[in-house]
Amino acid sequence: MAMARLAVVPPCNAADNGEVTFWLGVVAFGKQADALAGHVKGDLVSVAGAMQVNQWAGKDGGTQQGYQVVADSVISARTVRPGGKRAESVKASGASRGHETQSAPGWELYNTPDDFDQRPPFDDVQF
Repeated sequence: MAMARLAVVPPCNAADNGEVTFWLGVVAFGKQADALAGHVKGDLVSVAGAMQVNQWAGKDGGTQQGYQVVADSVISARTVRPGGKRAESVKASGASRGHETQSAPGWELYNTPDDFDQRPPFDDVQF
């Protein structure tokens, strides 16, 4: 079993900057727990499952409420570079990098040589 708290930032018209942080608990079991446990702070994760509303008495005696998801699916949104190293996001302002064009992190996996043959392999079995 793995438990985590995720920060979700949905758009919010009532907030000053148009965003609000919504904290969501996640509980996962089995393979989904293994997938969730392999993440660290800052990783992008997609979680699907059953939403639960929990209520408890707070320190001040008032009723508190929180939300959690019992995960059916945990999908990683992080990218891996050749050689097994995780891609690090490049945090550079436009002024410091000039006007050079950079591809998004992770897309370097899909950059193939110009002479890469994408035809299916020869197959002598005819249908």
